[in-house]
Amino acid sequence: MNGEGVKKGSHKGFIIGIVVLAVIMVVMFIPMIPVDSTYNSTEPYNRLATYQVSSATVTPGFDLTRGVYQTVSVSLTNTDSYGGTFTVELELYTIDGLFGTQSPSAYVGPGQSHTFSAQFDTSLGQNVRGEYVVTAPTVIDNQVVTRHRTDYKSIIELMFYH
Repeated sequence: MNGEGVKKGSHKGFIIGIVVLAVIMVVMFIPMIPVDSTYNSTEPYNRLATYQVSSATVTPGFDLTRGVYQTVSVSLTNTDSYGGTFTVELELYTIDGLFGTQSPSAYVGPGQSHTFSAQFDTSLGQNVRGEYVVTAPTVIDNQVVTRHRTDYKSIIELMFYH
C-alpha cells in the first residue's frame, strides 16, 4: 500500500469528472432541441388591376359619308395603385346576333379614367344592343406571408433568450 495507488485513483476520478463536465457542457451548449418559430416575409404575386366601370352606352350617329352608325362606349376608372394597359372588347348585337366586335386598348394610370369606344355601321332603324368585356392588366404586388420553420436551440439559449 503505497501512495502511488491513491494517486492513480485520484487521476481516474479527475479524468472522469472532466469527461462528465465536458458531456454536460456539450448537452448545455449544442443546439439540439427543435423549436417551431414563425416569421413574416414579403413575396411578390400576380393579380389583376382593380377598376370601376362608370358608364356603358350605345349611341346612334349619322354622317353623310357613312350614313347611320352606332357608337359603343365604356368609361372606366383605374382604382388600383398601379397603371397598366386595359383592353375592352366592345360588341354590338342586332336581332340576328353578333354584328361586330372591336377591342381598343389604352394605358390607364392609377386613379385615371378613360373612355373606350368603337363605331359600327348599321342600318336605319336597326334594333341594337351593346355588350363589353374588360381585360385588366396583370400587376405584380407584394404580400406579407407568415412562414413556419424549425430552429434548433441549446438548453442555454432556451433558458436565457426565451
